[in-house]
Parts: sequence; structure tokens; C-alpha cells
Amino acid sequence: MTAPRVDVAELVDSGRLNPLQWRIVLMAVLILWVDGTDFAAANVAAPDIIRALHTDRAAMGMVFGAGNFGILVGSLFFGYVGDMYGRKLGAIAGVLAYSTPAFLIMFAGSVHDMVVLRFLAGLGIGGVIPNVIALLNECAPRRMRATLVSLGFVGYGLGSFTSAQVVAHLSPHFGWQTPFVLAGAMGLVLACILAFTLPESVRFLTMRAPDSARTRAMVAAIAPDRKFPADTRFFIAVPKAQKIAIADLFKQQRRLVTPLLWACYFADSLTYMTLISWFTTLLTDAGLAQSGAASAYSWGALAAIVGLVAVARPLDWFGPFATAATAACGMLCILALAWGALPLAAFVPVAIGAYTMCNITHNSLNAIVGTFYPTSMRAKGVGWATGLGRMALVAGPLITGFLLAAHLPMRDVLALIAAPYVVVIATSCVLGLFWRDRAAAGRLATAQEA
Repeated sequence: MTAPRVDVAELVDSGRLNPLQWRIVLMAVLILWVDGTDFAAANVAAPDIIRALHTDRAAMGMVFGAGNFGILVGSLFFGYVGDMYGRKLGAIAGVLAYSTPAFLIMFAGSVHDMVVLRFLAGLGIGGVIPNVIALLNECAPRRMRATLVSLGFVGYGLGSFTSAQVVAHLSPHFGWQTPFVLAGAMGLVLACILAFTLPESVRFLTMRAPDSARTRAMVAAIAPDRKFPADTRFFIAVPKAQKIAIADLFKQQRRLVTPLLWACYFADSLTYMTLISWFTTLLTDAGLAQSGAASAYSWGALAAIVGLVAVARPLDWFGPFATAATAACGMLCILALAWGALPLAAFVPVAIGAYTMCNITHNSLNAIVGTFYPTSMRAKGVGWATGLGRMALVAGPLITGFLLAAHLPMRDVLALIAAPYVVVIATSCVLGLFWRDRAAAGRLATAQEA
């Protein structure tokens, strides 16, 4: 008698959400909360760092650029680690990689120290993203993938909110290093918790060890309403030992999708990461006190959390078209800051609106990118998309620092920051066409099986 065979990918795609999947979402929120706290620390503390280290904005741009270059390298390296050794190991290694240098920043006494430590922290900050995105995609039913990824990235907004509140209320008493040290300590504790509580991707386990007891236990947990005979064979419909080369990201329909995703990420990063890197500095230049600028940053992060939750289901319904809509709103807000001649009382709310919409746009890209790649190459595909996008992180904040140091008018700087979103809107619309066709094909296949 032939042993029953179960396609685990189809089992997850057609199943209902269960406690194990919600636990994975909670773990993702915690990982990205600490990740976001560490990343936002340099952004929101920038005015304090410039004063404490007696440096200028061009040098601060180098600090941003070093951290962002680390994020680029970390996205690529840890994406490879996740595909080869598991999403869990990749995520925990990333947490340790950003926590240790963040904790050590209490010993930084110069811009050179900051450049080195932010580069090292960036390795982990960028490294957890592809693994968390892959893990959330691989635990979610097909109809809920973008929603679960969006919910996971609520943690990033919580991290930004946390750093901003720390800078506003604790840094004046304990020093500019406070948000970094807090993020480092939180991350070291979190890594220990994840080692015992974070589940591995059931799809990854099935591909690597389909007959193991660990795989069987994960399948039983992911489908608690199903009973599987002892001789059941679990599989994923890809070769077990398949090796994924970079060229595979450009095969079939991906030959168009991958370049579009890279262009979209690159343009988005030019605008979003540059805006948030210099957000508090732009507000202090407009006349707001440092504590007020930090509070505005935190409220933007909080509003982004609400917006990301609100847009989660539309992302599952409309895909990249929803991203194009939020990008258009963000670009309009930045242009209003540039050309609106707004008084401070209006400038701050519009700036918070720009931060919010750009944050939602960025994280909605994170929510949909994994849906364009199969399990065997998902972390690598996400890692390259986010990593190549982060190439813009190195140049954007650095160039903006030189422009601000050269006293270029604020309206011109803001207009330059907004311009790349034209590319985001255009590429998101084209990606939306691919997403719509694939979604229609998936619905047709489901109807035929029924």
C-alpha cells in the first residue's frame, strides 16, 4: 500500500490561522521592535550626537551611510544564511549582530567609533528582515500573507516610537547613548528568548528534512485539525537539494519582476530612509526643540502603526496598487513641506503625515515582496530586493548631509527627497499587474481543485 503524501505548501496555503502562526507573528513583532529601536536610535538622536561629538552634518551623514551600508551587506549575507541554515538561525544571528555593537556604543567617543559601530549594527538590522519576511510568508495561508507580514512590521513602528520617546524623556538625563544601549540590552535578552520560543519555518523544514520528527511535529501544529498516519510522507513541490543561484531570480516571469522590485526598493529607500534619517534635524531647523522633534518622530511612528494595520487587508486584496496609493500620499506631503510655506503649527502635522505615509509605503513593500518568490529562494529574493534597495541608503542620507551642511534651501532638499517616489508609484503599478494576474491564476487553481 502506497504511503499517503501531503504537500505542506498547499496545506499551509489552504489552512486557517492557528495559535502557532499567531505565535510566529508575535515573535516577529518582538524581533522587529528591537530592530526598529536600534535603527531609529541614530535618526532621532542625530542632533544630540552632532552636539556631543562636536561634529557637523556631513560627518553625521557618514554615520548614517555606514549603518546603511551595513544593512545592505547584512541583508544579502543573512538572506543566504536563512536559505541555507533556516529562518530561525538567520533571525537569531541577526538579532545578536545588531545588539552587541548597539550595547557597546556607550564607549564611543568619536565619529570614527560611531561609523564602525553603526556599520556592525547595520549588519544585523538588515539581516533579520529577509528572514522575518520569509518566516511570516511561509507560515501564512496564501490569502493572508501580506496581512501577517504587515502585522509583523508593526514591531518596526513600535521600535521607532520607543527610540523617540527615550530620546525625548530619558536622553536629557542619561545621555545620547541611552536609546542605543537600551536596544542592545533588549536584543541580547531577546536572542535568548528566541532560541527557545521561535519556531522554524515548516516549509523550510519540509524541504530539508521531510521525514524528521521535528517536521512532523511542526506540520501537526500548523494543521491541528488534521490527523496524519504514521507513514505519511511530507513534501514541498521543489527538488530537495535544489541550489539557488542569483540567476534563478531572473527566470520565467521573475526576469521582469525582480528588476522592478529592485528599482522600487531603491527609489523607496532614497526617499523614506533619507527622510527618517534627517527627520528630527529638519524639524529642529524649522524651529522645533529637540524634545519636540523627537516627540513628533514618535507620533509619526505611532500613526504608521495604525496605518499599516489599516492597509494590511487592502495589500492582500490589491497588492502593489495599495503601495502606489500610499506612495502618492507621502510624496504630496513632502512636496507640501517643500513648497507650502507652512507655519510651524502646520509644518509639524504635515511632516508627521509624510513620515507616516512613507513608512507605510516602505513596509507595504516588505509585505508583498516575498509573495513574488517560491519557498526555495524566498529569503534570497527578499534579501537581494531589500539589500539592493539599501544601496540607496548609503548615498541618500550622506548626500543630504552634505546639502544641509552647505545650507541648501530646505525647500530644495525636500523636493529632492520626494522625487524618487515617482519611480515607486510607477513600478508599483506595473508590479500590481503581475500580482493581479498571479492572484487570478491562484483563484482559478483553487476553484478547479474544489
